[in-house]
Amino acid sequence: MNKLKTSEAWQKDCVLTVLDPDGWDRKNFEYSWYEEQITREEFEIRLINSTIRGKITSKIWLDK
Repeated sequence: MNKLKTSEAWQKDCVLTVLDPDGWDRKNFEYSWYEEQITREEFEIRLINSTIRGKITSKIWLDK
């Protein structure tokens, strides 16, 4: 089962920080980032299409 969360929630679990959200819908950013429920895979796709900050290693997710 693919867990759904907002991009805001996925960001909290990721070691990378989105600086310029090119991968998200800029015309409707509030919805795209704060309300739209997406999978981790979709977040990662949007992440790689954006300007990000952080050290890229084999582990980009914080394990809780």
